[in-house]
Amino acid sequence: MAGSDRKNPSFALDRRATAADIARGGVGRALGRTESDARDGRRLGLQTTDTLLALEQRAMRRKILLSVVALAVLAYLSFGIMGAARINEGTYYPWVEPYTVYSPMAVAHAIFERIYNAFGLFSHTYNAHNQSYIVENVPGYYGVSERLGVVGITLVCAVLLSISGMLYQNVFKNPIAGPGMLGVSSGVSLGMMLMVAVYGAQAPAMLKERYLLCYGFGAAILVFVILVGKKLSGRGKPFDIVTMLLIGSILSQLIGFVVSYETLFVMDPDVYEIYVTLSQMLIVDTSWVSWLVLGIAGLASFIPVWLLRFRMNALAFDAAEVKLFGINYTGLRAIALICGAIMILAAQVHVGMVGMVSLIVPFMSRSWFGCEFSKQFTGNICISTIFLLACRDIADLIPFVGSGIAIGSSVSVAALPLFMVIMAKQMRGWG
Repeated sequence: MAGSDRKNPSFALDRRATAADIARGGVGRALGRTESDARDGRRLGLQTTDTLLALEQRAMRRKILLSVVALAVLAYLSFGIMGAARINEGTYYPWVEPYTVYSPMAVAHAIFERIYNAFGLFSHTYNAHNQSYIVENVPGYYGVSERLGVVGITLVCAVLLSISGMLYQNVFKNPIAGPGMLGVSSGVSLGMMLMVAVYGAQAPAMLKERYLLCYGFGAAILVFVILVGKKLSGRGKPFDIVTMLLIGSILSQLIGFVVSYETLFVMDPDVYEIYVTLSQMLIVDTSWVSWLVLGIAGLASFIPVWLLRFRMNALAFDAAEVKLFGINYTGLRAIALICGAIMILAAQVHVGMVGMVSLIVPFMSRSWFGCEFSKQFTGNICISTIFLLACRDIADLIPFVGSGIAIGSSVSVAALPLFMVIMAKQMRGWG
């Protein structure tokens, strides 16, 4: 029996423990308590983890709920802010004086009247009110309807801007990186300049030409930067991001010089005013063409990022580490760069030069919602919509000469203190 004990150490250990129990009385119970304590510790660890996870999810839902409520209140108040109503000889908000602000009750009356007339025309059960009745009895009827479209496009562009900035900051692992680095924003300015130079006073009404030129030049610049960057990186090698950034920066400087020379020294003053009105998006087009183009560009860039939102966490690691998990880091990075460029291109075509949103909002999202990509994704949507819509309201509440103040100006003023905070925290480390 002793020989079998030596061949089976675990059995011998059991026998020695049992003998010690008999000799000392109670050591075996102590061993049993040790194993029980270990099981209790593991159970306690799982319970603590579940509790912390539940608390984190509850806090996340609370932040989302507060953001939704704040956005709903802000959007409803924004429906009554008309801004610079009259543009040149036409009218931005029909039957509305410039910088008129309607009360929440007046906004509710205008919305109710719109629903009332629409149901009457659809059901044929009663006659809808005519234009004379509406103008006399429902102030802001046409202006509030137009404002709904302006608010909607502003919110969509806010989401695209913030997500594009988040993508680029994750790719470059730098909180001051921006999607305008590849030069696609200069394509918008070039397209606007050419359209105004060719069509003159007719340019504001030529929507198809505007979108064709702006999106066309922006896409051409993006393709050019990618192809040249790939060529300079060498065959069989991944994209050299630094090379792409240098190419995009050089191209942006060249295009900026051409646009500045044309607008300052060649254009007539009247034509230049039209260029400023279009390039700064003092008039937000809310026609079905604008919604269609924005919807196509937005969905084409938003859906891939949404589907890959969990894999996008790999952008925070080095390429060698990501490859160990079987993830194509080069392809993931290319998708992020291309989708981010399309997002900022679409946003600036439809809402103006407000690229500062893509720099500020992702930093705020990481601080308030967390660094995990899906949390950043949700946080960017919550914060950017409130931030850009508030800047839109500020721009439309300030009486200004001419056609109104650009939303980009209010964004820059609002973002300045936030940018200073970002730079201060950057000196202490990104977090």
